[in-house]
Amino acid sequence: MAKRPPRRQNDTQVTRDAITEAAERLIVQGGVHALNISKIARELGMSHGNVYRHFSSKDELAAEIAMRWMGETRDACQSAVDIDAPAAERLRALVMTIRKQILSRADNPDAFAIYRFVLEHRPAEALAHHQHRRNLIVRILEDANFSTDQSLAAEAERFLDALRFFIDPFAMVAYRNVDMTARIEQVVDLLAGYIQSRT
Repeated sequence: MAKRPPRRQNDTQVTRDAITEAAERLIVQGGVHALNISKIARELGMSHGNVYRHFSSKDELAAEIAMRWMGETRDACQSAVDIDAPAAERLRALVMTIRKQILSRADNPDAFAIYRFVLEHRPAEALAHHQHRRNLIVRILEDANFSTDQSLAAEAERFLDALRFFIDPFAMVAYRNVDMTARIEQVVDLLAGYIQSRT
């Protein structure tokens, strides 16, 4: 039987989670600039010092939320691609999953600034997030026996470039009231035709 973690460790994680969830609500409502340690402390009935014991700065707290959002998106994308289906269906599922994950995050478009924050403050994590998407497309191409003179990673980057308008958070904010389904289908069909021509 596995040992239980010490009670203090459990309490620490519960407190960190409560702080993160309160901070996430502020970001969802008003963007990264709305993140306010005083408000979080008041909401949770704790001191500023207690918040800072768990997160050394607002930037660290914002990064924690960004990492959580990106992790959830990666998990959802992995599940979307882990299906036994033709390449076109898997590409479509990937794009629609990314869109669903991003658009479910915020009622306020300012919240999308969290992605710019990651690029500026945590570039290695932002790159790893991008590479995960690229690797999922590599897997789709491998499973389709795609043949290329370039590396599959380079081809996957080209696919991401073709799909970028549909999965970029800022483009999605600008067009959030426009149904993009037909346009996504057209681009995915073009990419699927390209895959078929190289198999």
